[in-house]
Amino acid sequence: MNTGQMMLTLGALGLLSLAVLNLNTSINENDVSLAQNRYRLEALSLITSYIEQAGALYFDEVTTDTTHEKTKDNFSNVLQTEANDSGRFDDFDDFNNYVTIDTGLSGVEYKVMFTVQYVRLDSDSLRTSTHRQWHKRMTIAVTDNYPGE
Repeated sequence: MNTGQMMLTLGALGLLSLAVLNLNTSINENDVSLAQNRYRLEALSLITSYIEQAGALYFDEVTTDTTHEKTKDNFSNVLQTEANDSGRFDDFDDFNNYVTIDTGLSGVEYKVMFTVQYVRLDSDSLRTSTHRQWHKRMTIAVTDNYPGE
């Protein structure tokens, strides 16, 4: 083999090595992206399950009593679990300021934080209200300790 052929062979091997390295980098980035999306999807599923749980509860503690008329003045002034709840959630606002650690099927721990607020309808948007209203809004925030992000 002469010098020209040797140079072409080394150049071809160099290009092949560069292509393999780029391919490996691309595959690694795609794997990380797939893992991150899987954990995000798991977090969304977790949020959805909590929304379904909250949706199955009474609007307010007062609405469990079927013998009296309900007015805004009867609704809970403080949005939190009441003394007679015995540690279990029986109405929507019991989730207010609740924080829990939940582990998904992947083993990643998610910190789930809830806030519940009274809201009023202003034309086409919901505004937070400091007074009792006919509507409440729950906000759920989820964080995780996944090292890939």
